[in-house]
Formats: sequence, structure tokens, C-alpha cells
Amino acid sequence: MADRSLAPYFVLTSMATISMGGIFALLGELRDRLGFTEAELGVMVAAGFFAGFIAQVGLARFSDRGHSNSMIRLGLVLLVVSQLLMGLASSLWAFVVARVVLGLGTGVSLPAIRRLVIVSDRKNMGANVGMLSAFDVGGFVAGPVIAGLVAHFFGLRSPFFVLAAAIAAFAPLTLRLRPDPGVTTSERRVVRTLLRIRAVQVVLLAVVGWFVMIGTFEAIWAVMLADLGAEVWFTGVSAGLIALPMLVLAAFSGRFAHRVGPLKVSVVGVLWIAPCVAAYGYINSLNVIIMVAVIHGLSDAFVFPANQVGIALAAGEDLAASAQGLMGAMLQLVGGLVAIVAGGVYEQWGREVVYVTNAAIIVVFAAVAAWMARPLATENHPVVVGSAV
Repeated sequence: MADRSLAPYFVLTSMATISMGGIFALLGELRDRLGFTEAELGVMVAAGFFAGFIAQVGLARFSDRGHSNSMIRLGLVLLVVSQLLMGLASSLWAFVVARVVLGLGTGVSLPAIRRLVIVSDRKNMGANVGMLSAFDVGGFVAGPVIAGLVAHFFGLRSPFFVLAAAIAAFAPLTLRLRPDPGVTTSERRVVRTLLRIRAVQVVLLAVVGWFVMIGTFEAIWAVMLADLGAEVWFTGVSAGLIALPMLVLAAFSGRFAHRVGPLKVSVVGVLWIAPCVAAYGYINSLNVIIMVAVIHGLSDAFVFPANQVGIALAAGEDLAASAQGLMGAMLQLVGGLVAIVAGGVYEQWGREVVYVTNAAIIVVFAAVAAWMARPLATENHPVVVGSAV
């Protein structure tokens, strides 16, 4: 069972990801009402990814040096500011600036939160990380649902102000965070240190294709559904159904990955996802898309916690936040590049090319990761074979 004393960190994670997910459901409306093209929306989404990349690579290390709580507080302030900026923005570049602030806010806060959850109870780390993943994804799902419903009843701008107020309301939680109980580090070259560890390399490779999928979904999922005739609320519901299995299974799947080996769970999971992703390129029925999305979500419910458990086991306690930041930065970088490309490819060649290419990338990187993990399997490394604790 997950440790209930970690609830403040779970809640703060959900507030961070609500702010990320809120704009997701509104991309189609922004295109239609403000005249943005799919490529311009891709640039806007990418700006947030790149800002998150910089924050997680450059700033996550300060959490490993004993400043976790300060990083969480700073991140929450940036999240509120980002929502207010989006509520006031009217041009593409104003939205780009707002997305940059949003990326910095999540990039500062999430690695610090994940570190504190990892180091607080190493024995039950899998279950705790799994539950954190549920709140992470739950927030990302709640954001589009909230934004879609509020926009439907009160207008396109209103969701941003509502989300800003909701995030600010949880600020008092940051005043009662307990001190970091883990081992800290004075290591300066944390990224180089981590990238020299084969277990870290393997975990990151296994999920590159999954990161490509995230960037693709951010950039074109809402636009694709709008082109198929879906209303804003339907986009939020579709995201919710993809994530529903995560909310139910997260603690179990995190504990399962910890026990049997997070790399195994991640590789099998992304290979399950690949045909679902390819199918999105050809399905024209919104009802069928939803059914495939639920199947897809079952695999995400295992892949996401396995990723975080895997990088935690690969890196060790003293670099916990830096490792989570590195994985998050990889997501931001890959997702940002893909968001730029996916928007343009969708506009020029359609969704078939986008999603089939994505599925192929998933398979290739999973196969490379499995091949590179062979020496780790020989050593009975916990990233491959799991841990009894």
C-alpha cells in the first residue's frame, strides 16, 4: 500500500499536471477561434516542452542538494503565473511565453516531488511511485475535463483563470512539507554521471518511443478529434478514458514493476501500445477511437510507473531528483521536437503518416533497449530482474 503521509506530494503533483493538461483540450478551439495553424500550435506546445527540458536538466540537481521544498514552492508560483498569462494572451507569441513559464514551473517542481516520494520509503518505493503516477496522470486528465467543461459554459478564456485559482488554493500545502529524509549529493556533473550508467541508458532508450507518442498526442490529438467532428468536451473525455486504468492500477503496477523488473514491464507495455497508436491513423469513428484508447490506456498504466521505478533503481537515492529530472527532460526534448514535426506532418500529409511513424519508432527503441540490457540481465540488475524489497 502507498504511504498516506505522502498525500501532500501526490496532491501537489496533480496540481502541476492539471496546469499542463488544461490547455490540451483547448487546442482545437484556439485554432478555430484565433486562427492558429496546426504548425503554429505545434510550436506553442514545443515551447513548453523545451522550457521543461531546460528546467529539469539544469535545476533538478538542486533538489538532490537539499533544496527540494524550495523548488516545489517556486514551481507552484510559476504554474499560477503561466495560467494567468494564457488567460490574457491573444497572439501566438504570447501563448508561447505562457507555455515557457508553464514548462519551467513543472520542470522545477516535479523532480523535487518525485525525489521526496522515492527517498521517503525505499521498501515501498514501487507502490508509492505508482500512486504518484496516478495523481500525475489524474491531474493531466482532470485538466482537459475541467478546461473543456468550463470553456463550454463560460468561454474560451475562463479555464485558465479557474485553473490559476485552483492551483493557488493549494499553496498552503507547501508550507507544511517535511524535511528531505534522503541522502544528498554535492555532485556537479550529474547529467554526465547518470548517462554513464548503463541501467540509466537502457531505461531511457526503452521509453523514447513512448515520449514520441506523448509529443504527438499533445500536438494533434485534440485537432484530429475536432477534424473528425468532436466537440471540446469529447476531447477531455477521451483523455480521461485513456488515463482511467492508470488511476485504478497505478499503485499495483508500480509495485509489480518494482518486483519483477521495470524494464520488462516497460518494454512489453510499449510494444502493446504500438498497434494502438498505428490504428489512430486510420479509424474514422469517434466511438471506435475511444475503445482503442481504453486498450491503449491499460498499457500506459503499467509503462508510466515502470519508467519512474526503473530510473529510480538505476540511479540511486543521492541522485533521485536528477534522474527523474533527466527522464523528464528527455520527455520534454523528444516531445518538443515531435510536437513541431507532428503538427507540420499532420497539416501536409495527414494523420496516417504521423501515427504509423510513431508506432514504428516505439518498436525500434524498445528492441534496442532490450538488446542493450543483456549485460544487466547477466548481473541480475534490479532494473531488469526486479527487487525483493
